[in-house]
Amino acid sequence: MHTKRTLALALMAVLAIGACNAATTPSASAPASQAAASTAPSAEASASAPAESVAPSPLAVDPAEAVIPNVEPNAEIGFWTFFLSPTFDQYIKDTIARFEGTYPGVKVNWEDHQATFQDDLKAAFAAGNAPDVINLSVSEGWVSDYASKDLLLPLDTVPDQVREIYYPGLWEEQLVGGKNFQFPWYQGIAAELINKKIYEEGAGLVAADFPKTIDGLPAICQTILDKTGKVCDIRLTVNDLLAQMTYEGDVNVINEAGDTFTFDSAEGVAWLQMYVDMVKAGTVDSSIITTADDRVGLLTFSSGNAPFYQTGLGLIRDVKANNPELYNNMAVAPSPVGKSGVTGKGLMAISVKADTQFPNASIALAQFFTNPRAMVDFAKLVPVYPSSPSAYEDPFFSTPTTAIEDSGRNVAKDIVATYADIVPTVPKKADVNQIVLKAVESALFNDVPAQQALTDAVTAANALIK
Repeated sequence: MHTKRTLALALMAVLAIGACNAATTPSASAPASQAAASTAPSAEASASAPAESVAPSPLAVDPAEAVIPNVEPNAEIGFWTFFLSPTFDQYIKDTIARFEGTYPGVKVNWEDHQATFQDDLKAAFAAGNAPDVINLSVSEGWVSDYASKDLLLPLDTVPDQVREIYYPGLWEEQLVGGKNFQFPWYQGIAAELINKKIYEEGAGLVAADFPKTIDGLPAICQTILDKTGKVCDIRLTVNDLLAQMTYEGDVNVINEAGDTFTFDSAEGVAWLQMYVDMVKAGTVDSSIITTADDRVGLLTFSSGNAPFYQTGLGLIRDVKANNPELYNNMAVAPSPVGKSGVTGKGLMAISVKADTQFPNASIALAQFFTNPRAMVDFAKLVPVYPSSPSAYEDPFFSTPTTAIEDSGRNVAKDIVATYADIVPTVPKKADVNQIVLKAVESALFNDVPAQQALTDAVTAANALIK
């Protein structure tokens, strides 16, 4: 396990300032983004598409960006992104053009997929025509899911000077068999978006005093229900529940040998029981807590019907586009930290399919989009944060900010540097997650005791790997 770290105190101060500014002098910002999501769930459901962003002049070709050797001549590769069109069409196209100028002879065919991304990708793998380069969610566990099925290319063979561009904690996320299968891409800072009309005016709570730890949520939600009749807008990370147990409950999900699951421990039961109790008390929206679509919760918050919602700071722009009145009466607080004490893991990555015909060209494209120059260029369009320390040397990250959605920019380097994947390698992870999800839902909705639900899940999961 990585060393446990607590959330940077600086973020609390910055967010508090941003929260005050939002209600009084909200500044103009770029169109709403589909890009930034929380370190917990990533955005998966369709939403009304924001207007295409206005990009600055394209960056010039720089030979220094050509860091991958032996790129195959005349390679033609497919590239899929997740929820980036139409907002970032110009940025993606400009970056691809610069890549093709940096690696002459390589052609890139780009597609953006949204709510059906995973279904589309699984179908493409089954049909043998998956894209060579793929934007995958780390926060939802997609990288380790596909890597554990031997669908992704190991990337530790890249030159040392390339690997060293990235924060070690991000490079080493979601290792499978001790190997890395992703270039860390853009990161988010998880925050609680707070509807002050419900949270403060209705419930009499103070946004600045939002719970600092996960175990403070039940009491807050009970107070909100009692005083306003509103329920909390909370979603579990349904695609990676073992990770959520680990971060929030400090649960050891599998033994050190990696051959026996152990998530039915007292810590695991306590983690699940907290959510069971909230469902039984009626303090959370039961239609959202296990939905596969993160946008359901975001749209509920954006409609003004939820007291708070955890997501990335960048998605504040969606709130602004959908409900300007709420945007002007909104506060932001750091998301509560779990019992592990670790603030979170990464957000997005770019991977390469295992059987690509052009491995070096594909690696080059994945690395190009995640290099410091490309990530700084992206961060100037939307509040996302680079995966490399050197990117933060750009003056952009020390420029004073006023918009609430930009409030993490000046402290992002210190926060992103702490991100670490503390979840051990889980064999047959996707299949195990489905077992765990079924168990969690049986406890939440069918009155199965939390201990029994998890013990039954452990038995079923162990049967898969024995």
